[in-house]
Order: sequence, then structure tokens, then C-alpha cells
Amino acid sequence: MYKLFFEKTDILTPKEQSAAAHSLLKRSLAQHLGLTSDDIIIKKDGNGAPFVEGVDGVFVSITHTKGMVACAFADSRVGVDAENINVRRKNVEKRVFLPCESELIDSARDENAAFFTLWTLKESWLKAIGTGFAGNAKAVEFYSLKNPVTSNSDSFSFFTEIQDGCALSVCIER
Repeated sequence: MYKLFFEKTDILTPKEQSAAAHSLLKRSLAQHLGLTSDDIIIKKDGNGAPFVEGVDGVFVSITHTKGMVACAFADSRVGVDAENINVRRKNVEKRVFLPCESELIDSARDENAAFFTLWTLKESWLKAIGTGFAGNAKAVEFYSLKNPVTSNSDSFSFFTEIQDGCALSVCIER
């Protein structure tokens, strides 16, 4: 089981976006658990990943980008990422994507959307495994951008969509 929530926002500063993402997580999780938002205490582990203090068996992830905040929670490891669709970054692509993933981008109708979709898929996985970009983004390989997204991972499922000019992806441990 996993739940994904996102909201459009006109908040501009990263600090305000982060606060809005935490608020969305607290409100969504409180409703799911039958608690109040004040009952939900979000802390960060040693890698900066959020967790809910005093609630076992619930894994959480948040993300924010200009125009959107999102959160996901599940009964197994979960990661969520959102990025505004902008211009494909080939210098970043070479460091983060495998050649077959660059071919996916090349063959896409919208290369920019495909780039940021793959980026958010990679980052959602890195969040789910708890490393963030300190981990090896090339350790997971994506074969398609259609849901459910196919990959070389037997341990995780991936889903993605474009919402209001943002690529939004979630990774959930099976």
C-alpha cells in the first residue's frame, strides 16, 4: 500500500516549499492514521531522509519544486520526486543515465519531459533506498517511461506522470 499526494503551489523559496511539503505530509498522514497534524512529528535520519517519530511501519518521502509539493507514504520503503520540466541537461545525463536511458530520451516525442521523467525516477529510487544522490544512480536501469515503469529492479515498482509542467515519480518497495 502506498499513498501519493501533491499540490500546486505558488510558493517560491525552497525553505517555504519544504515547509509546505512537510505540512502536506503531516495533514495527509494524520488523516490516514486518524490523528491530528499536531500528533505527527517528522524528523530526519542521518542521511536527511524524513521519518515519522513514534510510528513504526510507515515510510515517508517528500519533494518540492517550483509550483508543486508532494509526499508519499507506505508500509514499505518509498521515494517521491518532482521536477519542473526544463531543458534536457546532457552534461548531467552522462553522469546519471545509462546509454539505453539516453536512447529512451532521444526517441521520446518530448526529450525534455523524458529527461526529467527519468531524473525523477532515479531520484525517487535513491530516496527509497535511503542514499539520495550519494548513491549510484546508474545501479537502476529504466527500460520504458510508461506505467508501470519497467526497470532492472526486482525489489521496487515505479510510477510516473506529468502534472502541470512537472515530472512526478514514485518508487515503492514491493
